[in-house]
Amino acid sequence: MDFLELDQRVMKLLASGQFDSAEAELHQARLQASERADRYTLEQVLSSLVELYCTMQPSDLTKAESYSLERERISGTGQAKLETAMLLYWSMHNPSRTVTKAQEAITAASQERDDMTVYQSFGLLGLALLDLHQNEEAARILGEIEKMVAAHLRIVVGYETLFLERLFAQTKEAQTRTTIQRIAKILWPVCREPRFTARLKALADAQVS
Repeated sequence: MDFLELDQRVMKLLASGQFDSAEAELHQARLQASERADRYTLEQVLSSLVELYCTMQPSDLTKAESYSLERERISGTGQAKLETAMLLYWSMHNPSRTVTKAQEAITAASQERDDMTVYQSFGLLGLALLDLHQNEEAARILGEIEKMVAAHLRIVVGYETLFLERLFAQTKEAQTRTTIQRIAKILWPVCREPRFTARLKALADAQVS
């Protein structure tokens, strides 16, 4: 099975609103990948199914979550758990369940020494904690992010930006705000995404009252 060709066909179907046809193609591909025990292709097809059920009108987030959890079981990685956590947060708007799943992602990715996934999971976990008004716990997550930045671990700068912005805006504690600025001053010069660079620099230059 050539997944790239399948993906291109499905993307065209989604762009033209032919959701039923895209669904049929993906279910057939899932069946074939399962029969051949082709784990890589199966994971890719499941990711496409998650995207389909989030994108289609009306969306079907119950099915999206079901296929995301199936992807988790097959993959067994922290990254797969993080992808479910992102679905729970950004599509399903469920911060409580996001906290649990993001913590699972951190645990799994830490065991795998996958620093990028751990770092991104901390940023997402921080956002969910702020939504739940657990500001003290969010400040603890800020400390974990600072440790990773200070250790010069292999991370992708940008995932933490929204969390830093929201915590800076919500907290009145000068120490927390100073920590956020300290992190931002380290990150913005090495950020490769202009949209995040500007926002991190704005944090670094903000007034701490």
